[in-house]
Formats: sequence, structure tokens, C-alpha cells
Amino acid sequence: MTLVGTALEYWAIVDGFDWWVRLIIGLASSIIAGATVQSIAKGPVMKLISKSDNKYDDTIFDLATPLINAGVVLAGLWLTIMWVFEGDSSKSMMLAKLIVIILIYMFARFAVQLVELFVPLIIENMNKRADMDLGGIESLIFSGLKIAIWVGAAMVVFAQLNIDITGILASATIISLVVGMALKETASNLVSGMMMVMDKPFEVGDKVTVMGVTGKVVDVGIMSTKIKTSQDHQVVIPNKSISGKEVINFAKGGPEDTPKRVNLRLNIGVGYDEEPAHVKQMLLDVVRECDYIIDNPPPTALFRDMLDSALLFRLNCWVRDYSDEWVARDWILTRVLERCIDEGIDIPYPHMQLKYDSASAMEEQAAKNAVDEERKSVEKERIKAEARLKEEAESTARMNARKEMRARIEELNTALEEEEAEESEDPDDPEGGISQNRLDMLAEIQELEHKLDEGSGDDD
Repeated sequence: MTLVGTALEYWAIVDGFDWWVRLIIGLASSIIAGATVQSIAKGPVMKLISKSDNKYDDTIFDLATPLINAGVVLAGLWLTIMWVFEGDSSKSMMLAKLIVIILIYMFARFAVQLVELFVPLIIENMNKRADMDLGGIESLIFSGLKIAIWVGAAMVVFAQLNIDITGILASATIISLVVGMALKETASNLVSGMMMVMDKPFEVGDKVTVMGVTGKVVDVGIMSTKIKTSQDHQVVIPNKSISGKEVINFAKGGPEDTPKRVNLRLNIGVGYDEEPAHVKQMLLDVVRECDYIIDNPPPTALFRDMLDSALLFRLNCWVRDYSDEWVARDWILTRVLERCIDEGIDIPYPHMQLKYDSASAMEEQAAKNAVDEERKSVEKERIKAEARLKEEAESTARMNARKEMRARIEELNTALEEEEAEESEDPDDPEGGISQNRLDMLAEIQELEHKLDEGSGDDD
């Protein structure tokens, strides 16, 4: 009791000082309390946090330290004002409300910083766990949370200032209703875009056919989807239109080891004098030599139909990557034609037979024409042989170049996975920033894939 009594006596003495003396004592006490809290935070508390394995608690503590220090000082100022100006309610209430408004602002700013820190991490974690791509709505989530925080802080400030916000809320409701009706289509596209992000019918880089448009997806936005065609035309389709239409995704049909494979079917017609077994074996030999074609599922050659002037065969095989479909078609058809010529397989085409009465002049002209035709035939065979050699060299070079580009893409993807694993294990990078090296590798992969698409010859 002696200690309590002594403290009360000292408090009575201090309470009897002039208002400005009490104000100085209160300000000094607030500053000392803030400095004490700061020293405790940077001392024992920091040591305790540094021992934790969580890599985010250091960042949160750094963000919260200014709020804690300023909060202690402002709380001390509020108590000082209520103590010094207790007889003057107008001054005390005005200053106290000002301090509360400053505290509300600091709390809202701290909440916004937490949103900026954790929303990207939460979205990235959801993308990995749920196999979604929420990158397109990340900015929307950012903006929505920030607006909610600042609107909540503003409403608390208005309540502290005794401002009636009923009229403001009613006006905001009416304005929201009018804006909502005006932006009905925009809202529909927005909802459709969010549903597409959740459902993931396609991703950036996939080759798709939507509403008769075939091309590669270059961007999946909140309002629309952008598709780049093989003619380098960019087609912008509203998400609302896509959500109600059939989508063909060429990149999602295959198994995990070859997700971009595509079926290639070719119809080959030969003469009625040809042996079906010979033709089928020739077709299989050609397709097995093509590096663009995968072995599993195995290619097949089937006798499909007997037409008026030809036997029709169906060659069925699978191209490893849909960007190689047209170069594979070119390679196979060229080799099939060469093999048919080399092996004497007849390729039927329309014939016209003319009958006329022979005469000496016509016979002489016919003999002369025969000589010319023989000379032209020899020259043509020479040109064809040279063209065949040149085409084979160019086709082989093109095939090797595409194989090198694909090997480089696989090498870069492997390096990206390794670097991503290293960054996830790096405790010095709590925010998981993307390094410049990763950006360079991603840019190189995009450039190589663009080159592969340019050389595909796709005319869809």
C-alpha cells in the first residue's frame, strides 16, 4: 500500500501542474514509450522471429513495426490530450478524433501492404494446387481488396466525424444500379472470363478453333480472349461469346507425354493394276522414315475404297506436334510421289484419246514432235533429278533445324524448372521474384515457338 500511496501522491502533484507542463510531460512519456517499444521489437522480439523457419514472418514484422511504434506514440498522445484538456471537451474531442483518423489510415495502409504481399502467393499456390490460371484476374483481385479496405477505412472515419453517410450510401446504390445496367454486357464478359479461368478450356500458347477461328491463344483476359491466326491476324473474341460456343483445343487431346500430337490422314489413289499389299507397304515405309511422326500409336495404311478409276488407300498417322502438321504432310506426300515414280506405281489421272486419219505430213510432224519430246523429256528428267536433290537437302535441313529448336526448348524448360526449384527454396527471396535470367529464357522459348509456328505452313 505504501508504494501505491506514494504513486498517487506523485500523480496528484503532477496533475496539479499547469496544462502546458502536463502536455510536455505527456508528449515526453509518449515518445519514451514509443522508443521503448521499438527497442524491445528490435531486440528480443527480432531474435525470436529470426529463429523461426517461416520466411514470411520477417517481412510481416518489418511492415508492422512502423505501425506499432506510431500506434504507441499516438495512443500516448490521445491519453495526454484527454488528460490535459479534460475540461475543454471541444478541443480534446477534435484532437482525439484527428489521432484516431491517423491510426485508421495507418491500419488501412498496413492491410494494403499485406494484400500486396500475400495475394500473389495465394494465387500462385491456387494455380499449382487446383491447376488453374488466375494470373488474368490477379489485378482485379488486387483492386477489389484495396477498394474494400479503403472504403471500410473511410466509413470508420466518417463515423468518427459524426457524418451521416446514409444519403451517400443511397446515392451510391442508385449509381451502382444505373452503372450495372449500362455495363450489362461488360459484366457478362467479366463473369464469363472468371469462369473460363476456373474451367481452363485453353491456355496461352494453345492452338484452338473458336467460332470458326483457328490460331494460337496469345492472351486470356478478363473481358476477351486474343487469338493469333497463321496469317498473323489477331482476333479478339468476347469471353461471353466463347463461353456459349464449342471450343476445339489441339493442345489438350493427346496423352501427357505428347499433349500436342495431332492425327494426320492422307488419301492416296493408285491404278487398278497395282497390288494393294505393295502399295500399303510402300506407304508404311515412307511414314516410318518421317521424323515428325511418332511410333505410338503406330501408323496404318488401309485399303479404303474402289473408285471409278483408282484404288483409294488411307494413310493414318500421328504428328508429334500440331505445328509440324503441314511440314509433315509436305514431306510424306513428296516421298510418296517419289516412291511411286521409282517403283512404277501408277497414279491415275483423267485421260483423253483422240482419233484422226493418218497422212504423210502429219506423220512427219509427229516424228519431229517425237524427237522434240524425247529431248524435252531428257532435259526434264535432269531438272527433276536436280530438284529432287535440292528438295531433299532443304527438307532435311528444315527437319534438323526444327529438331534443334525443340531440343533447345526442352533444355530451357528443364533449366526453368531447376531455377524455379532453387528460388522456392531460397529463404532470402520471400516474395518469389522472377529473375532476369528466367525472363530471358521465357522470351527465348516464346521466340523459338513462334519460329516453329511460322514454318508450319498452316493455312487454317
